[in-house]
Amino acid sequence: MNPNTVYIDALNLAYWCGAPPSLRLPLCALAELLRAGIAATLVFDANARYRLQHEADVYAALAVDEQHVVVAPSGRPADRVMLRLATACGGRVLSRDKFADHRRRYRKLIDDPARLLPGWVHQDTLHLPALQIAASLPADAQAAWQSLLPLLPTVS
Repeated sequence: MNPNTVYIDALNLAYWCGAPPSLRLPLCALAELLRAGIAATLVFDANARYRLQHEADVYAALAVDEQHVVVAPSGRPADRVMLRLATACGGRVLSRDKFADHRRRYRKLIDDPARLLPGWVHQDTLHLPALQIAASLPADAQAAWQSLLPLLPTVS
């Protein structure tokens, strides 16, 4: 069991401020978790590059970081990949999704408030109370990427 590992439902967070989705939220969450010494991984659906076309340069740069990014294979839901990874290591999931389609298989994780972590954005601040994090959101995805880069030694 490793509760110090958090899998971030990246597209779910990207929509927390509405449409269009923005990488500034998942990137901010990843940066804050890494700063807190928490191992964290962004999990994306295969179609994320299409949903995030307006931030394609940031997504392309981020996607090469295999240590902190998982992209679900085409045809496989990211939710299932993420829930399987979190279950296998006893980790946690950061998302507002209720995972109704996966409840039967991953009930222990989904029903555990210590493992399924919610959050919200209020006045341009990302709030993750279960992790004791309240962080100002960067202005855009590029600014979020720039603040995250020093925390990613494997990305050049």
